[in-house]
Amino acid sequence: SQTTFMVVRRFKMIDLLLGGSPCQGFSFAGKQLNFFDPKSKLFFDFVKALEELKPKYFLLENVKMKKEYEDVITQHLGVKPIEINSALVSAQNRVRLYWTNIPGIQQPKDKGILLKDIIIDGEVDRDKSFCIDGNYYKGGNIKQYFEKHRRQIVFTQNYEFRMLYPIECERLQTLPDNYTAIGVIDGKEIPISNTQRYKMLGNGWTVDVIAHILSFIPETYLHIVVSLFDGISCGQVALERAGKVYNQYYASEIDKYAIAVTQKNYPHTMQL
Repeated sequence: SQTTFMVVRRFKMIDLLLGGSPCQGFSFAGKQLNFFDPKSKLFFDFVKALEELKPKYFLLENVKMKKEYEDVITQHLGVKPIEINSALVSAQNRVRLYWTNIPGIQQPKDKGILLKDIIIDGEVDRDKSFCIDGNYYKGGNIKQYFEKHRRQIVFTQNYEFRMLYPIECERLQTLPDNYTAIGVIDGKEIPISNTQRYKMLGNGWTVDVIAHILSFIPETYLHIVVSLFDGISCGQVALERAGKVYNQYYASEIDKYAIAVTQKNYPHTMQL
């Protein structure tokens, strides 16, 4: 919003602008309403922030989409996206596009992490999980799993199956175990329900992909970082893993549970 820009604009040393604008209108799994989708058109808020704040570096993440939609984003940002599959650094197939002016980015090396390596119990029938999304909390069934190739399940005894546990979804997103288990609201710790954890994790970033990209920033020390659509602040986890030090992190987010998780893990975050 304009108020957000006015608050942040007083800082003259904004080194990094991060954003993962909502993707529902672009996703092949959705209705493909593109920029007419009320959430996906929030991309233009990122464009406005880029114009107003003039950061030294920026990074925008979104789903793989039709070329015509991709080209619109490319035209506005002035750089072509880099396509990276999270499968290289995690046990999840998650193809995403990353628009950035950070120089010299290469594909991450394959860490060889398999789905069987991150589950707590049970058996799996594939090396990499299907992509988890914000609807994973709805659960799945055998027909959906095998015909639509979505909503990863784990097989248990007697031909039964279960959903992934939240902690396993955290591992798929290369977050610390139980990162989303507790939040802070009004200074008090609260437990986060599994439903909310699944939503937040499905809408989040694969941290080690973001850390890989941020590692190509030449500077170690950053003054101000601004994150739009911040979610559970995967950006801060990634900055730490990339070895970057920052003075202040400003986050814009509307989901109260996501904010609570951020405040638990990064209490000095400035929520806009």
